[in-house]
Amino acid sequence: MGHSARASALTALALAVAAAALVPATRRFRPARHRADPRPGADLPGGAARGSVAASALLVLLTAACVLAVTAAAQHARALDPLTHAASDGTEGTKGSASVLTATVVSSPRVIASNRSTTVLVELKVHEVNGQPSRASALVLGGAAWVDVPLGARVRVSGRAQATEPGDAQTAVIGRDAEVEVTGPPDGVLALVGRLREGLADAVGAPAAAPVETRRDRWPPGSRELVSGVALGDDHALPQRVREQMRAVSLTHLTAVSGQHVALVVGLALAALGPVPRRWRALIGALLLVALVVIVRPGGSVLRAAVMGAVMLAGVAVGRRSASVPALCAAVVLLVLLDPWASRSYGFALSVTATAGILLSARPLQTALSRRLPRWLAAALALPLVAQAACAPVLVMLQPQVGLWAVPANVLAAPPVLVATVSGLLAALTSPLSPGLARLLAWPALVSCAWLAVVARFCATLPGAILNWPGGVGGAVLLAAVEAAVGVLVSRRARRFLRQSLPLAGPSALVRRIASPPRGRLGPWPHPEPRAAPAVRPQDPPGTRSTSLPSSSSAPVRRSSRTGPWRDCWPRRARRTRRRRSPPSRRPPTSPTS
Repeated sequence: MGHSARASALTALALAVAAAALVPATRRFRPARHRADPRPGADLPGGAARGSVAASALLVLLTAACVLAVTAAAQHARALDPLTHAASDGTEGTKGSASVLTATVVSSPRVIASNRSTTVLVELKVHEVNGQPSRASALVLGGAAWVDVPLGARVRVSGRAQATEPGDAQTAVIGRDAEVEVTGPPDGVLALVGRLREGLADAVGAPAAAPVETRRDRWPPGSRELVSGVALGDDHALPQRVREQMRAVSLTHLTAVSGQHVALVVGLALAALGPVPRRWRALIGALLLVALVVIVRPGGSVLRAAVMGAVMLAGVAVGRRSASVPALCAAVVLLVLLDPWASRSYGFALSVTATAGILLSARPLQTALSRRLPRWLAAALALPLVAQAACAPVLVMLQPQVGLWAVPANVLAAPPVLVATVSGLLAALTSPLSPGLARLLAWPALVSCAWLAVVARFCATLPGAILNWPGGVGGAVLLAAVEAAVGVLVSRRARRFLRQSLPLAGPSALVRRIASPPRGRLGPWPHPEPRAAPAVRPQDPPGTRSTSLPSSSSAPVRRSSRTGPWRDCWPRRARRTRRRRSPPSRRPPTSPTS
Protein backbone atom coordinates (compact mmCIF):
# COMPACT_ATOMS: atom_id res chain seq x y z
CA MET A 1 0.00 0.00 0.00
CA GLY A 2 2.97 2.25 0.46
CA HIS A 3 3.88 1.84 -3.20
CA SER A 4 0.30 2.72 -4.20
CA ALA A 5 0.31 5.92 -2.12
CA ARG A 6 3.71 6.91 -3.55
CA ALA A 7 2.48 6.25 -7.09
CA SER A 8 -0.66 8.30 -6.45
CA ALA A 9 1.42 11.24 -5.20
CA LEU A 10 3.78 11.10 -8.18
CA THR A 11 0.94 10.90 -10.71
CA ALA A 12 -0.87 13.80 -9.02
CA LEU A 13 2.31 15.87 -9.25
CA ALA A 14 2.76 14.94 -12.93
CA LEU A 15 -0.87 15.84 -13.57
CA ALA A 16 -0.45 19.28 -12.02
CA VAL A 17 2.77 19.98 -13.94
CA ALA A 18 1.24 18.90 -17.27
CA ALA A 19 -1.87 21.01 -16.68
CA ALA A 20 0.19 24.06 -15.75
CA ALA A 21 2.34 23.69 -18.88
CA LEU A 22 -0.61 23.12 -21.19
CA VAL A 23 -2.41 26.39 -20.41
CA PRO A 24 0.23 28.82 -21.80
CA ALA A 25 0.83 26.57 -24.81
CA THR A 26 -2.83 26.60 -25.77
CA ARG A 27 -3.07 30.36 -25.26
CA ARG A 28 -0.04 31.03 -27.45
CA PHE A 29 -1.09 28.71 -30.26
CA ARG A 30 -3.57 30.17 -32.75
CA PRO A 31 -3.83 27.96 -35.82
CA ALA A 32 -4.51 29.49 -39.22
CA ARG A 33 -8.05 28.75 -40.31
CA HIS A 34 -8.02 29.93 -43.92
CA ARG A 35 -5.77 31.31 -46.63
CA ALA A 36 -6.31 34.97 -45.82
CA ASP A 37 -5.75 34.74 -42.07
CA PRO A 38 -4.54 38.18 -40.91
CA ARG A 39 -3.52 37.12 -37.38
CA PRO A 40 0.14 37.37 -36.32
CA GLY A 41 2.07 34.15 -36.75
CA ALA A 42 0.25 32.88 -39.82
CA ASP A 43 2.95 34.29 -42.11
CA LEU A 44 5.75 32.39 -40.34
CA PRO A 45 6.77 29.23 -42.21
CA GLY A 46 6.11 26.57 -39.58
CA GLY A 47 5.51 28.84 -36.58
CA ALA A 48 1.96 27.65 -36.05
CA ALA A 49 2.99 24.06 -36.72
CA ARG A 50 5.59 24.19 -33.95
CA GLY A 51 2.97 25.56 -31.59
CA SER A 52 0.57 22.75 -32.49
CA VAL A 53 3.24 20.11 -31.85
CA ALA A 54 4.00 21.55 -28.43
CA ALA A 55 0.34 21.74 -27.48
CA SER A 56 -0.28 18.21 -28.75
CA ALA A 57 2.70 16.81 -26.84
CA LEU A 58 1.59 18.49 -23.63
CA LEU A 59 -1.95 17.23 -24.15
CA VAL A 60 -0.64 13.68 -24.54
CA LEU A 61 1.38 14.08 -21.33
CA LEU A 62 -1.69 15.37 -19.53
CA THR A 63 -3.76 12.40 -20.72
CA ALA A 64 -1.04 9.95 -19.68
CA ALA A 65 -0.82 11.56 -16.25
CA CYS A 66 -4.60 11.27 -15.83
CA VAL A 67 -4.52 7.59 -16.81
CA LEU A 68 -1.67 6.90 -14.37
CA ALA A 69 -3.51 8.69 -11.57
CA VAL A 70 -6.70 6.71 -12.18
CA THR A 71 -4.74 3.46 -12.43
CA ALA A 72 -2.92 4.13 -9.15
CA ALA A 73 -6.20 4.91 -7.40
CA ALA A 74 -7.87 1.76 -8.78
CA GLN A 75 -4.86 -0.36 -7.82
CA HIS A 76 -4.97 1.06 -4.30
CA ALA A 77 -8.70 0.27 -4.03
CA ARG A 78 -8.12 -3.28 -5.32
CA ALA A 79 -5.38 -3.84 -2.73
CA LEU A 80 -7.87 -3.04 0.06
CA ASP A 81 -10.58 -5.41 -1.25
CA PRO A 82 -11.20 -8.54 0.86
CA LEU A 83 -11.05 -10.76 -2.23
CA THR A 84 -7.45 -9.63 -2.78
CA HIS A 85 -6.55 -10.67 0.77
CA ALA A 86 -8.32 -14.01 0.35
CA ALA A 87 -6.52 -14.63 -2.96
CA SER A 88 -3.12 -13.74 -1.48
CA ASP A 89 -3.75 -16.16 1.42
CA GLY A 90 -4.78 -18.91 -0.98
CA THR A 91 -1.56 -18.66 -3.03
CA GLU A 92 0.62 -19.52 -0.07
CA GLY A 93 0.03 -23.22 -0.56
CA THR A 94 -1.90 -25.41 1.86
CA LYS A 95 -1.83 -22.76 4.61
CA GLY A 96 -4.65 -20.79 2.97
CA SER A 97 -8.22 -21.61 3.95
CA ALA A 98 -11.25 -21.84 1.67
CA SER A 99 -13.30 -18.69 1.21
CA VAL A 100 -17.05 -18.29 0.82
CA LEU A 101 -18.10 -15.90 -1.93
CA THR A 102 -21.52 -14.46 -2.74
CA ALA A 103 -21.60 -13.30 -6.35
CA THR A 104 -23.65 -12.81 -9.52
CA VAL A 105 -22.97 -14.58 -12.81
CA VAL A 106 -22.29 -11.87 -15.40
CA SER A 107 -21.39 -14.09 -18.39
CA SER A 108 -22.93 -17.20 -19.88
CA PRO A 109 -20.95 -20.39 -19.10
CA ARG A 110 -18.59 -21.15 -21.95
CA VAL A 111 -17.41 -24.72 -22.47
CA ILE A 112 -13.80 -25.31 -23.59
CA ALA A 113 -13.17 -28.95 -24.47
CA SER A 114 -9.70 -30.45 -24.75
CA ASN A 115 -8.15 -33.90 -24.89
CA ARG A 116 -7.60 -33.99 -21.14
CA SER A 117 -10.73 -32.41 -19.66
CA THR A 118 -13.60 -29.99 -20.18
CA THR A 119 -13.38 -26.56 -18.58
CA VAL A 120 -16.22 -24.08 -18.11
CA LEU A 121 -15.38 -20.35 -18.05
CA VAL A 122 -17.63 -18.08 -15.98
CA GLU A 123 -17.19 -14.48 -14.84
CA LEU A 124 -18.52 -13.45 -11.42
CA LYS A 125 -19.30 -10.08 -9.89
CA VAL A 126 -18.43 -10.61 -6.22
CA HIS A 127 -20.59 -9.00 -3.52
CA GLU A 128 -19.28 -10.55 -0.30
CA VAL A 129 -16.18 -12.48 0.73
CA ASN A 130 -16.50 -14.26 4.09
CA GLY A 131 -19.21 -11.81 5.10
CA GLN A 132 -17.25 -8.67 4.11
CA PRO A 133 -18.49 -6.46 1.23
CA SER A 134 -16.50 -6.59 -1.98
CA ARG A 135 -16.62 -4.91 -5.39
CA ALA A 136 -14.12 -7.11 -7.22
CA SER A 137 -14.59 -9.63 -10.03
CA ALA A 138 -13.45 -13.23 -10.31
CA LEU A 139 -12.91 -15.75 -13.10
CA VAL A 140 -14.06 -19.33 -12.61
CA LEU A 141 -12.33 -22.25 -14.33
CA GLY A 142 -14.84 -24.81 -13.19
CA GLY A 143 -16.23 -28.18 -14.11
CA ALA A 144 -19.53 -29.51 -15.39
CA ALA A 145 -21.44 -28.12 -12.38
CA TRP A 146 -21.25 -24.63 -13.88
CA VAL A 147 -22.85 -25.51 -17.25
CA ASP A 148 -26.46 -25.17 -16.09
CA VAL A 149 -25.94 -21.93 -14.12
CA PRO A 150 -28.03 -19.24 -15.87
CA LEU A 151 -26.87 -15.74 -16.66
CA GLY A 152 -27.66 -13.29 -13.86
CA ALA A 153 -28.16 -15.93 -11.15
CA ARG A 154 -26.89 -15.32 -7.62
CA VAL A 155 -24.51 -18.06 -6.48
CA ARG A 156 -22.63 -19.09 -3.36
CA VAL A 157 -19.12 -20.38 -4.07
CA SER A 158 -16.91 -22.21 -1.57
CA GLY A 159 -13.29 -22.76 -2.52
CA ARG A 160 -9.81 -21.33 -2.68
CA ALA A 161 -9.16 -18.20 -4.70
CA GLN A 162 -5.81 -17.56 -6.35
CA ALA A 163 -4.42 -14.14 -7.20
CA THR A 164 -4.10 -13.11 -10.84
CA GLU A 165 -1.41 -11.07 -12.54
CA PRO A 166 -1.40 -7.31 -11.79
CA GLY A 167 -2.58 -6.43 -15.29
CA ASP A 168 -5.62 -8.74 -15.36
CA ALA A 169 -9.11 -7.32 -15.09
CA GLN A 170 -10.19 -10.04 -12.64
CA THR A 171 -8.91 -9.96 -9.10
CA ALA A 172 -8.88 -13.72 -8.46
CA VAL A 173 -9.26 -17.10 -10.17
CA ILE A 174 -11.37 -19.91 -8.74
CA GLY A 175 -10.44 -23.46 -9.69
CA ARG A 176 -12.31 -26.69 -10.34
CA ASP A 177 -12.42 -27.77 -6.72
CA ALA A 178 -14.87 -25.02 -5.77
CA GLU A 179 -18.45 -25.88 -4.88
CA VAL A 180 -21.26 -23.79 -6.36
CA GLU A 181 -24.83 -23.35 -5.15
CA VAL A 182 -27.48 -21.24 -6.90
CA THR A 183 -29.14 -19.07 -4.24
CA GLY A 184 -31.39 -16.88 -6.39
CA PRO A 185 -32.85 -16.67 -9.89
CA PRO A 186 -31.78 -13.99 -12.38
CA ASP A 187 -33.35 -10.58 -11.97
CA GLY A 188 -33.08 -7.10 -13.40
CA VAL A 189 -31.29 -6.35 -16.65
CA LEU A 190 -29.41 -9.64 -16.72
CA ALA A 191 -32.70 -11.54 -16.55
CA LEU A 192 -34.00 -9.60 -19.57
CA VAL A 193 -30.79 -10.26 -21.50
CA GLY A 194 -31.00 -13.95 -20.64
CA ARG A 195 -34.60 -14.18 -21.86
CA LEU A 196 -33.71 -12.50 -25.15
CA ARG A 197 -30.79 -14.86 -25.71
CA GLU A 198 -32.88 -17.90 -24.90
CA GLY A 199 -35.67 -16.68 -27.19
CA LEU A 200 -33.25 -16.26 -30.12
CA ALA A 201 -31.73 -19.69 -29.45
CA ASP A 202 -35.20 -21.26 -29.44
CA ALA A 203 -36.12 -19.41 -32.65
CA VAL A 204 -33.18 -20.94 -34.56
CA GLY A 205 -33.33 -24.29 -32.72
CA ALA A 206 -29.91 -24.00 -31.09
CA PRO A 207 -29.12 -25.96 -27.91
CA ALA A 208 -28.64 -24.09 -24.66
CA ALA A 209 -25.16 -25.49 -24.12
CA ALA A 210 -22.42 -26.75 -26.39
CA PRO A 211 -23.95 -29.11 -28.98
CA VAL A 212 -23.08 -32.77 -29.18
CA GLU A 213 -20.89 -33.62 -32.15
CA THR A 214 -22.97 -36.72 -33.02
CA ARG A 215 -26.13 -34.70 -33.52
CA ARG A 216 -27.43 -34.80 -37.07
CA ASP A 217 -28.47 -31.52 -38.62
CA ARG A 218 -29.22 -30.45 -42.16
CA TRP A 219 -27.46 -27.12 -41.51
CA PRO A 220 -23.66 -26.87 -41.41
CA PRO A 221 -22.17 -27.39 -37.93
CA GLY A 222 -22.29 -24.25 -35.84
CA SER A 223 -24.85 -22.40 -38.00
CA ARG A 224 -27.56 -22.23 -35.34
CA GLU A 225 -25.16 -21.20 -32.56
CA LEU A 226 -23.55 -18.60 -34.81
CA VAL A 227 -26.81 -16.63 -35.08
CA SER A 228 -26.63 -15.58 -31.43
CA GLY A 229 -22.95 -14.80 -31.83
CA VAL A 230 -23.39 -12.50 -34.83
CA ALA A 231 -26.55 -10.77 -33.58
CA LEU A 232 -25.93 -10.55 -29.81
CA GLY A 233 -22.26 -11.42 -29.35
CA ASP A 234 -23.20 -14.59 -27.42
CA ASP A 235 -20.84 -17.32 -28.64
CA HIS A 236 -20.72 -19.46 -25.48
CA ALA A 237 -22.46 -22.39 -27.22
CA LEU A 238 -20.34 -22.27 -30.40
CA PRO A 239 -18.64 -25.64 -31.09
CA GLN A 240 -14.93 -25.73 -30.45
CA ARG A 241 -14.10 -26.89 -33.98
CA VAL A 242 -16.05 -24.02 -35.57
CA ARG A 243 -14.39 -21.61 -33.17
CA GLU A 244 -10.93 -22.81 -34.23
CA GLN A 245 -11.83 -22.59 -37.92
CA MET A 246 -13.02 -19.01 -37.54
CA ARG A 247 -9.89 -18.12 -35.56
CA ALA A 248 -7.67 -19.58 -38.30
CA VAL A 249 -9.15 -17.28 -40.97
CA SER A 250 -9.67 -14.21 -38.70
CA LEU A 251 -13.47 -14.37 -38.63
CA THR A 252 -13.84 -14.21 -34.85
CA HIS A 253 -14.67 -10.51 -35.07
CA LEU A 254 -18.09 -11.50 -36.43
CA THR A 255 -19.10 -12.79 -32.98
CA ALA A 256 -17.75 -9.68 -31.21
CA VAL A 257 -20.26 -6.84 -31.25
CA SER A 258 -18.42 -3.73 -32.43
CA GLY A 259 -18.83 -0.67 -34.58
CA GLN A 260 -20.72 -2.53 -37.28
CA HIS A 261 -23.68 -3.14 -34.95
CA VAL A 262 -23.61 0.47 -33.76
CA ALA A 263 -23.43 1.79 -37.32
CA LEU A 264 -26.34 -0.41 -38.43
CA VAL A 265 -28.66 0.31 -35.52
CA VAL A 266 -27.95 4.02 -35.10
CA GLY A 267 -27.58 4.65 -38.85
CA LEU A 268 -30.93 3.04 -39.69
CA ALA A 269 -32.61 4.92 -36.84
CA LEU A 270 -31.22 8.30 -37.91
CA ALA A 271 -32.15 7.62 -41.53
CA ALA A 272 -35.72 6.77 -40.52
CA LEU A 273 -35.94 9.94 -38.40
CA GLY A 274 -34.92 12.29 -41.20
CA PRO A 275 -37.68 14.96 -40.78
CA VAL A 276 -37.27 15.01 -36.98
CA PRO A 277 -35.14 17.87 -35.54
CA ARG A 278 -31.52 16.97 -35.06
CA ARG A 279 -31.58 17.20 -31.24
CA TRP A 280 -34.44 14.72 -31.02
CA ARG A 281 -32.65 12.46 -33.48
CA ALA A 282 -29.51 12.56 -31.35
CA LEU A 283 -31.54 11.77 -28.21
CA ILE A 284 -33.29 8.80 -29.81
CA GLY A 285 -29.98 7.56 -31.20
CA ALA A 286 -28.41 7.78 -27.73
CA LEU A 287 -31.29 5.77 -26.22
CA LEU A 288 -30.91 3.09 -28.90
CA LEU A 289 -27.18 3.04 -28.25
CA VAL A 290 -27.70 2.43 -24.53
CA ALA A 291 -30.27 -0.29 -25.25
CA LEU A 292 -27.86 -2.02 -27.65
CA VAL A 293 -25.06 -2.01 -25.07
CA VAL A 294 -27.42 -3.45 -22.44
CA ILE A 295 -28.64 -6.24 -24.75
CA VAL A 296 -25.25 -7.37 -26.06
CA ARG A 297 -23.47 -6.84 -22.69
CA PRO A 298 -20.63 -4.31 -22.36
CA GLY A 299 -17.22 -5.50 -23.52
CA GLY A 300 -14.07 -3.94 -24.88
CA SER A 301 -15.17 -3.58 -28.50
CA VAL A 302 -18.79 -2.80 -27.57
CA LEU A 303 -17.85 0.05 -25.24
CA ARG A 304 -15.37 1.46 -27.77
CA ALA A 305 -18.01 1.54 -30.48
CA ALA A 306 -20.65 2.91 -28.10
CA VAL A 307 -18.51 5.79 -26.81
CA MET A 308 -17.38 6.63 -30.34
CA GLY A 309 -21.00 6.64 -31.48
CA ALA A 310 -21.97 8.84 -28.52
CA VAL A 311 -19.30 11.39 -29.46
CA MET A 312 -20.57 11.50 -33.02
CA LEU A 313 -24.18 11.82 -31.81
CA ALA A 314 -23.10 14.81 -29.73
CA GLY A 315 -21.85 16.38 -32.97
CA VAL A 316 -25.25 15.71 -34.55
CA ALA A 317 -26.99 17.39 -31.59
CA VAL A 318 -24.97 20.60 -31.89
CA GLY A 319 -25.06 20.64 -35.69
CA ARG A 320 -21.37 19.95 -36.29
CA ARG A 321 -19.79 17.64 -38.83
CA SER A 322 -18.80 14.31 -37.36
CA ALA A 323 -15.07 13.47 -37.43
CA SER A 324 -14.30 9.79 -36.96
CA VAL A 325 -10.65 9.99 -35.92
CA PRO A 326 -11.19 12.52 -33.08
CA ALA A 327 -14.19 10.46 -31.95
CA LEU A 328 -12.00 7.33 -31.83
CA CYS A 329 -9.32 9.14 -29.82
CA ALA A 330 -11.91 10.49 -27.38
CA ALA A 331 -13.42 7.03 -26.95
CA VAL A 332 -10.04 5.44 -26.22
CA VAL A 333 -9.04 8.11 -23.69
CA LEU A 334 -12.40 8.02 -21.92
CA LEU A 335 -12.52 4.22 -21.68
CA VAL A 336 -8.96 3.98 -20.39
CA LEU A 337 -9.77 6.61 -17.77
CA LEU A 338 -12.89 4.73 -16.67
CA ASP A 339 -11.32 1.26 -16.79
CA PRO A 340 -7.49 1.25 -16.89
CA TRP A 341 -7.43 -2.55 -17.25
CA ALA A 342 -9.11 -2.23 -20.66
CA SER A 343 -5.69 -1.34 -22.08
CA ARG A 344 -4.63 -4.94 -21.35
CA SER A 345 -7.62 -6.45 -23.15
CA TYR A 346 -6.91 -8.01 -26.53
CA GLY A 347 -10.49 -7.39 -27.63
CA PHE A 348 -10.20 -3.67 -26.92
CA ALA A 349 -6.78 -3.46 -28.62
CA LEU A 350 -7.99 -5.29 -31.71
CA SER A 351 -11.09 -3.10 -31.95
CA VAL A 352 -9.06 0.11 -31.71
CA THR A 353 -6.38 -0.96 -34.19
CA ALA A 354 -8.89 -2.24 -36.73
CA THR A 355 -10.96 0.94 -36.52
CA ALA A 356 -7.89 3.16 -36.80
CA GLY A 357 -6.63 1.22 -39.81
CA ILE A 358 -10.00 1.49 -41.55
CA LEU A 359 -10.36 5.22 -40.88
CA LEU A 360 -6.83 6.12 -41.96
CA SER A 361 -6.07 3.74 -44.82
CA ALA A 362 -9.26 2.30 -46.30
CA ARG A 363 -10.05 5.23 -48.60
CA PRO A 364 -6.49 5.71 -50.00
CA LEU A 365 -6.15 1.97 -50.58
CA GLN A 366 -9.51 1.82 -52.31
CA THR A 367 -8.45 4.68 -54.58
CA ALA A 368 -5.18 2.94 -55.40
CA LEU A 369 -6.85 -0.40 -56.10
CA SER A 370 -9.53 1.19 -58.30
CA ARG A 371 -6.83 2.09 -60.85
CA ARG A 372 -6.38 -1.60 -61.70
CA LEU A 373 -9.58 -3.25 -60.42
CA PRO A 374 -13.29 -2.50 -60.73
CA ARG A 375 -14.62 -0.13 -58.13
CA TRP A 376 -16.85 -2.69 -56.40
CA LEU A 377 -13.95 -5.13 -56.09
CA ALA A 378 -11.59 -2.41 -54.83
CA ALA A 379 -14.12 -1.39 -52.17
CA ALA A 380 -14.61 -5.02 -51.12
CA LEU A 381 -10.87 -5.66 -50.80
CA ALA A 382 -9.76 -2.42 -49.16
CA LEU A 383 -11.72 -2.77 -45.91
CA PRO A 384 -10.64 -6.29 -44.85
CA LEU A 385 -7.11 -5.74 -46.13
CA VAL A 386 -6.39 -2.70 -43.96
CA ALA A 387 -8.21 -4.21 -40.97
CA GLN A 388 -6.21 -7.42 -41.21
CA ALA A 389 -2.93 -5.55 -41.64
CA ALA A 390 -3.66 -3.42 -38.56
CA CYS A 391 -4.71 -6.37 -36.38
CA ALA A 392 -2.08 -8.89 -37.48
CA PRO A 393 0.71 -7.73 -35.09
CA VAL A 394 -1.71 -7.86 -32.13
CA LEU A 395 -3.04 -11.27 -33.18
CA VAL A 396 0.50 -12.64 -33.33
CA MET A 397 0.99 -11.68 -29.68
CA LEU A 398 -2.21 -13.53 -28.82
CA GLN A 399 -1.58 -16.58 -30.99
CA PRO A 400 1.75 -17.03 -32.88
CA GLN A 401 0.39 -17.86 -36.31
CA VAL A 402 -0.47 -16.10 -39.56
CA GLY A 403 -3.23 -17.00 -41.98
CA LEU A 404 -2.89 -16.42 -45.71
CA TRP A 405 -6.60 -16.74 -46.46
CA ALA A 406 -7.89 -14.22 -43.93
CA VAL A 407 -8.62 -11.46 -46.46
CA PRO A 408 -10.46 -13.69 -49.00
CA ALA A 409 -12.47 -15.23 -46.17
CA ASN A 410 -13.53 -11.80 -44.90
CA VAL A 411 -14.44 -10.70 -48.43
CA LEU A 412 -16.67 -13.74 -48.89
CA ALA A 413 -18.20 -13.40 -45.43
CA ALA A 414 -18.99 -9.67 -45.62
CA PRO A 415 -22.26 -9.67 -47.68
CA PRO A 416 -24.51 -11.79 -45.38
CA VAL A 417 -23.34 -10.16 -42.12
CA LEU A 418 -25.80 -7.28 -42.52
CA VAL A 419 -28.73 -9.65 -43.01
CA ALA A 420 -27.68 -11.86 -40.08
CA THR A 421 -27.29 -8.90 -37.72
CA VAL A 422 -30.57 -7.13 -38.49
CA SER A 423 -32.62 -10.32 -38.75
CA GLY A 424 -31.13 -11.76 -35.55
CA LEU A 425 -31.75 -8.58 -33.55
CA LEU A 426 -35.38 -8.39 -34.73
CA ALA A 427 -35.93 -12.06 -33.89
CA ALA A 428 -34.45 -11.62 -30.41
CA LEU A 429 -36.60 -8.57 -29.67
CA THR A 430 -39.83 -10.24 -30.87
CA SER A 431 -39.19 -13.64 -29.23
CA PRO A 432 -40.85 -12.75 -25.86
CA LEU A 433 -43.97 -11.50 -27.67
CA SER A 434 -44.43 -13.97 -30.53
CA PRO A 435 -42.22 -17.08 -30.84
CA GLY A 436 -43.69 -17.88 -34.26
CA LEU A 437 -42.82 -14.46 -35.66
CA ALA A 438 -39.35 -14.77 -34.13
CA ARG A 439 -38.78 -18.06 -35.96
CA LEU A 440 -39.87 -16.43 -39.22
CA LEU A 441 -37.56 -13.45 -38.71
CA ALA A 442 -34.64 -15.66 -37.67
CA TRP A 443 -34.70 -17.76 -40.85
CA PRO A 444 -32.69 -15.23 -42.99
CA ALA A 445 -30.14 -14.97 -40.16
CA LEU A 446 -29.83 -18.76 -40.07
CA VAL A 447 -29.23 -18.93 -43.83
CA SER A 448 -26.60 -16.18 -43.59
CA CYS A 449 -24.80 -17.86 -40.68
CA ALA A 450 -24.81 -21.15 -42.58
CA TRP A 451 -22.91 -19.37 -45.36
CA LEU A 452 -20.45 -17.98 -42.78
CA ALA A 453 -19.85 -21.44 -41.34
CA VAL A 454 -19.23 -22.88 -44.81
CA VAL A 455 -16.76 -20.09 -45.67
CA ALA A 456 -14.86 -20.58 -42.40
CA ARG A 457 -14.64 -24.34 -42.87
CA PHE A 458 -13.58 -24.09 -46.54
CA CYS A 459 -10.90 -21.43 -46.05
CA ALA A 460 -9.53 -23.11 -42.91
CA THR A 461 -8.87 -26.34 -44.86
CA LEU A 462 -6.93 -24.64 -47.67
CA PRO A 463 -3.12 -25.03 -47.74
CA GLY A 464 -1.35 -22.21 -45.94
CA ALA A 465 -4.35 -21.34 -43.78
CA ILE A 466 -2.17 -21.52 -40.64
CA LEU A 467 1.53 -20.60 -40.71
CA ASN A 468 3.68 -20.54 -37.60
CA TRP A 469 5.18 -17.17 -36.68
CA PRO A 470 7.40 -15.97 -33.83
CA GLY A 471 5.28 -14.87 -30.88
CA GLY A 472 5.61 -12.10 -28.35
CA VAL A 473 6.62 -8.52 -28.93
CA GLY A 474 9.48 -9.51 -31.25
CA GLY A 475 7.13 -11.38 -33.56
CA ALA A 476 4.70 -8.45 -33.61
CA VAL A 477 7.48 -5.99 -34.49
CA LEU A 478 8.79 -8.32 -37.20
CA LEU A 479 5.36 -8.70 -38.78
CA ALA A 480 4.79 -4.93 -38.66
CA ALA A 481 8.15 -4.40 -40.40
CA VAL A 482 7.22 -6.92 -43.10
CA GLU A 483 3.90 -5.18 -43.68
CA ALA A 484 5.62 -1.79 -43.90
CA ALA A 485 8.12 -3.15 -46.44
CA VAL A 486 5.34 -4.61 -48.57
CA GLY A 487 3.47 -1.31 -48.41
CA VAL A 488 6.54 0.59 -49.61
CA LEU A 489 7.07 -1.84 -52.48
CA VAL A 490 3.52 -1.57 -53.77
CA SER A 491 3.14 2.20 -53.28
CA ARG A 492 4.51 4.43 -56.02
CA ARG A 493 4.30 7.51 -53.82
CA ALA A 494 6.37 5.86 -51.06
CA ARG A 495 9.00 4.70 -53.55
CA ARG A 496 9.24 8.17 -55.09
CA PHE A 497 9.53 9.70 -51.61
CA LEU A 498 12.43 7.40 -50.73
CA ARG A 499 14.18 7.96 -54.07
CA GLN A 500 14.06 11.72 -53.60
CA SER A 501 15.21 11.71 -49.97
CA LEU A 502 17.74 8.92 -49.44
CA PRO A 503 20.22 9.41 -52.34
CA LEU A 504 20.67 13.12 -51.60
CA ALA A 505 22.04 13.15 -48.08
CA GLY A 506 21.30 9.72 -46.63
CA PRO A 507 18.82 8.99 -43.84
CA SER A 508 19.24 12.47 -42.32
CA ALA A 509 17.42 14.05 -45.27
CA LEU A 510 14.56 11.59 -44.78
CA VAL A 511 14.31 12.50 -41.10
CA ARG A 512 14.34 16.23 -41.89
CA ARG A 513 11.67 15.79 -44.54
CA ILE A 514 9.43 13.83 -42.20
CA ALA A 515 9.94 16.34 -39.37
CA SER A 516 9.38 19.37 -41.60
CA PRO A 517 6.24 21.45 -40.98
CA PRO A 518 3.19 20.00 -42.71
CA ARG A 519 1.84 21.59 -45.83
CA GLY A 520 -1.58 21.65 -47.40
CA ARG A 521 -4.62 21.53 -45.14
CA LEU A 522 -2.62 20.46 -42.06
CA GLY A 523 -0.07 23.24 -42.22
CA PRO A 524 -0.35 27.02 -41.83
CA TRP A 525 -1.19 29.04 -44.91
CA PRO A 526 1.16 31.89 -45.83
CA HIS A 527 0.09 35.38 -45.02
CA PRO A 528 -1.47 37.07 -48.08
CA GLU A 529 0.43 39.85 -49.74
CA PRO A 530 -0.98 43.36 -49.13
CA ARG A 531 -2.93 44.70 -52.01
CA ALA A 532 -1.42 47.60 -53.90
CA ALA A 533 -3.17 50.94 -53.80
CA PRO A 534 -5.26 51.62 -56.92
CA ALA A 535 -3.58 53.86 -59.45
CA VAL A 536 -5.00 57.41 -59.75
CA ARG A 537 -6.51 57.84 -63.16
CA PRO A 538 -6.02 61.30 -64.70
CA GLN A 539 -9.13 63.42 -64.60
CA ASP A 540 -10.69 64.56 -67.86
CA PRO A 541 -11.13 68.29 -68.40
CA PRO A 542 -14.46 69.58 -67.17
CA GLY A 543 -17.19 69.69 -69.74
CA THR A 544 -15.76 66.80 -71.78
CA ARG A 545 -17.16 63.31 -72.04
CA SER A 546 -14.86 60.49 -70.86
CA THR A 547 -13.74 58.10 -73.60
CA SER A 548 -11.88 55.64 -71.29
CA LEU A 549 -12.98 52.13 -70.48
CA PRO A 550 -15.36 51.55 -67.56
CA SER A 551 -13.85 51.41 -64.10
CA SER A 552 -12.56 48.07 -62.82
CA SER A 553 -14.58 48.59 -59.66
CA SER A 554 -17.73 47.42 -61.36
CA ALA A 555 -19.32 44.24 -60.07
CA PRO A 556 -18.52 41.97 -63.05
CA VAL A 557 -14.90 43.05 -63.21
CA ARG A 558 -14.49 42.92 -59.43
CA ARG A 559 -15.70 39.34 -59.38
CA SER A 560 -13.25 38.38 -62.12
CA SER A 561 -10.28 40.24 -60.68
CA ARG A 562 -7.09 38.22 -60.16
CA THR A 563 -5.72 40.36 -57.38
CA GLY A 564 -5.46 39.11 -53.84
CA PRO A 565 -4.73 35.63 -52.47
CA TRP A 566 -6.58 33.85 -55.29
CA ARG A 567 -4.07 34.99 -57.91
CA ASP A 568 -1.63 32.10 -57.35
CA CYS A 569 -4.13 29.47 -56.29
CA TRP A 570 -7.09 29.31 -58.65
CA PRO A 571 -6.66 31.76 -61.57
CA ARG A 572 -9.91 32.56 -63.29
CA ARG A 573 -10.53 33.85 -66.72
CA ALA A 574 -11.76 37.44 -66.69
CA ARG A 575 -15.15 38.12 -68.13
CA ARG A 576 -15.47 40.28 -71.20
CA THR A 577 -17.32 43.53 -70.61
CA ARG A 578 -18.96 45.51 -73.33
CA ARG A 579 -18.07 49.15 -73.82
CA ARG A 580 -20.91 51.53 -73.43
CA ARG A 581 -21.80 53.46 -76.53
CA SER A 582 -23.45 56.84 -76.82
CA PRO A 583 -26.98 57.06 -78.15
CA PRO A 584 -27.04 57.65 -81.93
CA SER A 585 -29.12 60.81 -81.59
CA ARG A 586 -26.52 62.61 -79.49
CA ARG A 587 -23.26 63.80 -81.06
CA PRO A 588 -20.13 64.05 -78.88
CA PRO A 589 -18.90 67.57 -78.12
CA THR A 590 -16.09 68.91 -80.28
CA SER A 591 -14.54 71.39 -77.85
CA PRO A 592 -14.66 72.27 -74.14
CA THR A 593 -16.57 75.52 -74.87
CA SER A 594 -19.25 74.02 -77.05
